[in-house]
Amino acid sequence: MNRLNSYWNPKGSRSSLPVDETTARFRLYAAGGQVIGWLLPALLVAAISLPATAEIYHYVDERGRKVYVNRESQIPHQYREKVETRSEAGTMNSHQDPSPREQQLNHLRRQIDDSLASVEKAITELETPVKVIGNGVILPVRAVYGARRADTHMLLDTGASGTVFHRDALKGLNGSTYRAGQARVASGEVIDVHAINLDRIEIGPFKIKSARAMVIDPVGRSNHDGLLGMDFLRQVHYRIDFERNLIIWEPERYAELKVKREALLAQQKMKANELIESLTSQEQQPD
Repeated sequence: MNRLNSYWNPKGSRSSLPVDETTARFRLYAAGGQVIGWLLPALLVAAISLPATAEIYHYVDERGRKVYVNRESQIPHQYREKVETRSEAGTMNSHQDPSPREQQLNHLRRQIDDSLASVEKAITELETPVKVIGNGVILPVRAVYGARRADTHMLLDTGASGTVFHRDALKGLNGSTYRAGQARVASGEVIDVHAINLDRIEIGPFKIKSARAMVIDPVGRSNHDGLLGMDFLRQVHYRIDFERNLIIWEPERYAELKVKREALLAQQKMKANELIESLTSQEQQPD
C-alpha cells in the first residue's frame, strides 16, 4: 500500500522575542502552535480603559463539553433553548459607537474564539466513534472507487497483515477485482482471494490514496464488513478509549490540544484586566 496521506500537520515551532516596554508583543496561538496574531501592549491596555458591555453565551454540546461564544449566531439551533448568558459590565453608552480601544479588545476576544473553534475542530477530527463487541473493536471505514463510495464497518485486527473487505460490502462500488490467490480461514477452509485497487480509503482523519485491498466471500455470518489490518495500523499511532467508545488518533497531539482548549476556555471567561494579565504572563515565560 502506498504511504499514508493525511491532512494533519505536525506541531509548529515558536519563536522568542525580547520583552521590554517598547518591543513586547502578545502572541495568540491556534491549533498546531502557529502564531495567528500580534497585539501591542499599549493597544491592549488602552482597550480596557473604556470597556464595552458584552454578552458571553454558554451552552453544553452533545458530548457534555462547555462551549462559550460571543455571538448568538454561533450557537447551533438545537442548543439555543438551553443557552446561558453572562454580561461583562462596562461604562460605554449603548448609543455610542465602540471606540478604537474597545474595538481592539473585541478583536482580541474574537481571535480567542477563532482559536478555540480551530482547537475544537482538531480534537473532533482525532476522535473516531467505534463499536466494542466482546474483545473486538469495529470502526467506520470508507472505500472510494471512482465517483462511488462504500461506507463499511471494519474489525480492527492487529493479527491481519493486510486489509480485507467482504465482497458484499463493496458491491455498490461496481469495482473491478482480480484474482490474488487463496487463504485459509479460521475454520480451516481454503477460500479464493481477490484484490481491488481503490482510489482512496478514509479512516478517521487519514486518507490513503491508491490503496490496494483484498476482497473475499466470507464464510458464515459476520457482524463486520472485513478486517482492518497492519498495512494501515503500523503507520499510525492510536489509543482506544473504551469508556467513551472512541479511537483517539495521534494521542500525544490530542493531549496537547486538550490542554490548549482548557487554556482558551479560561481566557474566554476572563474580564478585560484578567485577560491582559494572562497574556502578559504567557509572553514573559521563557520558551
